[in-house]
Amino acid sequence: MIKKNENTAELVGLSFGDGGLTYRKNSNRVKFQLRGHLIEDKEHYDSYIIPLFNREVMVPLFSRKVGIVFNKRTKFYGLSVESVNIEFPLNFIGIPSGVKNELSIPKWIKQDRKYLRRFLRGFLDTDGCIFCQKNYSIKNNKFHTQIRIHLSCTSENLMKEIYRMLKSMDFKTLIYSQEPCGNGKRKSYVVKICGGIQVYKWMEEIGSKNPKHITKYLIWKKLGFCPPYTSLNERKKILKKEENPFLYYEARLPERSNGSG
Repeated sequence: MIKKNENTAELVGLSFGDGGLTYRKNSNRVKFQLRGHLIEDKEHYDSYIIPLFNREVMVPLFSRKVGIVFNKRTKFYGLSVESVNIEFPLNFIGIPSGVKNELSIPKWIKQDRKYLRRFLRGFLDTDGCIFCQKNYSIKNNKFHTQIRIHLSCTSENLMKEIYRMLKSMDFKTLIYSQEPCGNGKRKSYVVKICGGIQVYKWMEEIGSKNPKHITKYLIWKKLGFCPPYTSLNERKKILKKEENPFLYYEARLPERSNGSG
């Protein structure tokens, strides 16, 4: 059996974001997958998520490593395991089976602040984003200086729980709903953390293991701004001083409403 600890609390957060535990048709087998973007999230999976899942789940249960799945056309990359023996252990730590409708942070995680922080880190790293937007109160300001953290999910209950947990940890945050932007999509709920002090507090107390997020934060911390719509590779070059961040303002894509990228 796998254990309830800080590592598995983070796995629950990761799974609430990009994971799924589903039943196979005409079979008693269950498949668990955890997937992100083929390019932007691959390093996070290879360097952190896959070793973590192997150490906490695969080796204790199966004495082997997890399988890797990817698709170049749909651009996903992640891990996959199919077994009759995977459902109960994942249910035990709080990862539900079937369609993820309304979710709830497991009680054992909410009762321990160390576990809660790791859960929140995992959730940010899969279903959250860090980005910078312009300060529109300053005239002719073209740089994206205002750093933000957004956590989003279609589960209203989960996002209200996250909002309350963050408030109990003295974060200044707000929650709002977002209408679907396409057919078949569901309303989502967003928890928003704004401002350098609050984002710094997050990175110090909760953190991130996803280079996609970390590079944006480090550029903002170093330069006071982070250009939008940059790739992970481009941000690494900016941090290594191999590219000039100011050149990203010479010819960029039109401004989008939320300033994310």
